[in-house]
Amino acid sequence: MRAPDGYFRILGRVDDVINVAGHRLGTKELESAALTVPEVAEAAAVPVIDDIRGRAVEMYVSLKPGFEPSKEIENKITAAIETQIGKIARPKNIWIVPDMPKTRSGKIMRRVIASVSNFADIGDVTTLANPEVVDGIRHHVQGEKVARDDVPRELTELEYEEIKRFGSE
Repeated sequence: MRAPDGYFRILGRVDDVINVAGHRLGTKELESAALTVPEVAEAAAVPVIDDIRGRAVEMYVSLKPGFEPSKEIENKITAAIETQIGKIARPKNIWIVPDMPKTRSGKIMRRVIASVSNFADIGDVTTLANPEVVDGIRHHVQGEKVARDDVPRELTELEYEEIKRFGSE
């Protein structure tokens, strides 16, 4: 984006783009919109395979201390994303989790949560500072999806590789 002062501003990374029905949505912009909700401490956007739109967005958020997960907070996040980006960016699901899987340096491991959303193998988690949160997230998210009959079809080899690489530098 070109700013009024004439300088160019980089808004997100090209490799962290989710293609929803031909619209390229940057994860940085999605996450920034979710972070405008006062209750949200951290946010991560990941792709989920969708047979109609190609990919859909799922948001993972953790809340600031003192806040409990609620449908109201989910609605606030959806409204913030729709207002700042547009209705095409509306997340398919918003998962409120107690903590995000992170490296020891604090980077959220998006490939791990993308794998959870797509029922794919999460791969190596030995570099995580908090590997114990992954099982809780997987149980919560996949249990909800199974209950809603929202289990994605088996991924092709190409889709699996895309999910496995998501968020890698």
